[in-house]
Parts: sequence; C-alpha cells; structure tokens
Amino acid sequence: MDPKQLNLTKLFKNILIHLIFWVLVVTYFAWGFGFHNDVKKHFINSMYFLPGHFIMVYSLLYFLVPKYLLKGKYLRFFIGIAFLVILCLVYTIIFQQTVNINQGIFKGMFLTIGKNVLPFLHIGAIALSIKLVQYWFSQKSQMVEAEKQKTTAELELLRTQLHPHFLFNTLNNIYSHTLELSAKTPDIVLKLKGLLQFMIYESQAAKIPLSKEIELLQNYIALEQLRYGERLELTVSITGDIDRYQIAPLLLLPFLENAFKHGTSKQADRCFIDFNLAMDGSLMRFKLVNSIDQNEKGQIAKFGGMGMQNVKRKLELLYKEKCQLQSLILNEVFIVKLELSLEELAVTDLKNIIIS
Repeated sequence: MDPKQLNLTKLFKNILIHLIFWVLVVTYFAWGFGFHNDVKKHFINSMYFLPGHFIMVYSLLYFLVPKYLLKGKYLRFFIGIAFLVILCLVYTIIFQQTVNINQGIFKGMFLTIGKNVLPFLHIGAIALSIKLVQYWFSQKSQMVEAEKQKTTAELELLRTQLHPHFLFNTLNNIYSHTLELSAKTPDIVLKLKGLLQFMIYESQAAKIPLSKEIELLQNYIALEQLRYGERLELTVSITGDIDRYQIAPLLLLPFLENAFKHGTSKQADRCFIDFNLAMDGSLMRFKLVNSIDQNEKGQIAKFGGMGMQNVKRKLELLYKEKCQLQSLILNEVFIVKLELSLEELAVTDLKNIIIS
C-alpha cells in the first residue's frame, strides 16, 4: 500500500472514531432526558449543545494539551481551561436567548447557567482522559521500542569478535606450515574459515543450537593448540544432551578466548586449560579453569577478571535471572563457573540437527 493510500486510510479511521464519539455523546445526553418521552426531541436537544462541546474538546485535544499540558506549562493550561469555561458560558447564554424557553427545549438540562457548563466540563474531561491514556500508551510503546533498539545496539557492541592476535597467530601458523609443506595446512585453513564464517553469518541469529556453539569452541581450541603445541595441557569434557537446547551465539567464546589471551599466552613454561560443560536437563553447567602467570594476577583482578564485565552485561540483557556467573582467582589458577537455564530447540531445528 502506497503512503498516500495509507494516509487516506488513517484519515478515514480518525474521522470514523470522532463520529462514533460524538454519536455516543449525543445519545448519552438524550438518554439523560429520558427515552420514555419524545426521543426525537431529546436527540435534537442534545445536538444543540454540540458546538459548545466542539469548542471544549478540540481546544483541549489540539491546543491546550499538546502546547501546554504535555510540556509541563500547567499554569497556562489551567488559564486556558478557565477561558474555555467562559466561552462555554457565553455560548450557553447566547443560545438561551435565541431559543423559545417556553417550548421547554432545555427542560431538565439547565436550571442555572453554572449547571449548563457542567456537561461541557464532563465531556471535556472524558476526551482529555482518552487523550492522556492514548499518549501514555504511545509513550510506553516508544519507550519499549527505544529500549529494544538500545538493547539490540548494545548486544551488537558486546558481540564478541575474535581478537586480532588470534588471527595473526593463526595466519603465522598457516604461513609456517605452508613453508614446510605440512599436511596440516588445509585443516588449519578449513577451521579458520569455519570460525570466520560463523562469526560473520551464523552469529547474527538470536539463538543457535548449543552443539554449534560447542563446535565453534572446539575449532577455536584446535587452532590455539597448534600455537602452543606440547606446552599446553588441555582437558575437554562435554556431557549431556547438547543437541536439544539453544544458546545465544558467541556467549561462551569470550571465556575461552580470555583464558588463552590473559592466561596461557603469558606463561613461558607449561600451562593448562580445563574445559568442562555438562547438561543437567535444561541447566547448563560450564566451568573453565586455566593457569595464570603470577604477574598477571593484579591485572586480572583490576579489570574484573579477564574482561568479564562485557560478558556479564550480555548475560544480563539476554538471560537476566536465568543465569549465575562466578569467577575467582585461586593460587595460580583462574576459575569461571556459569550456570545457565537454556531453552529447547524448536522441533524443526531439532529435526534438522538429527538429519544432519
């Protein structure tokens, strides 16, 4: 639908809403006279008041509320209300003078001029209430959308990317193996390609199968092992039904990346990493233990434990109360523990994994 047609549809909808509102107003006051008498006359009597209602309602909705009330200029708003009341009084007086009162046209609706203003205030208050409720819902919707956009932008900012040092080291490994005409070269290139492909394409999804996240971690570990060789003592334990659940992409990689970046890479002698992931129903228990250099302790503590602040923020945004994260330095070891309640994969995704 083109914009012009959309605008016409919106205009028609607004006109229809206003017509329904005024029909209800007229019916409301006609009912106040009592339908047991002349119904037609009561509807006509109610319609005589419409110009005054128009003055009150549309002055409120399209002038006083947006120009003063919503901008916090309350004194001017109440002065405007007082001015509208005077206009309605004047309208009532003029109208009474032009109508043959003896015919009983206003019977039951005005005993005094002051009482005649009450219907205008009554309808004005109803219209004002509708406008303020509509404004509140609109503001709330905008706030929710703004918060959603902020969260999305923040998650994009926090989305972990492979550290440049890892890419450079991997490329150096590929280069050295190429010079040696090593049979490992194609495997290294394939794993690096898989990592980059995952980061560029698959990581854009809100959730991915846990098995894919683990595959990413295993490829990352395999590439880092080439750099460390026998100097790295690595233990990997993965248990439980990892094919059944889904997780936010790149959620676990920062822990592993930091273990290599701030832990093992700083040690000249032998180093170790103990990687443990276990599924207990929908509860994922993740534990990562790595050796650290004695000189790194102060730096790790100072920066909140290997860049943990970004990971914590990401967990807060995505999982809130469904996660529990702990990190501590014990002697020459850094320990990360994460308990996370995961959602099950959709049936179609689960079938695709089983088939593949």
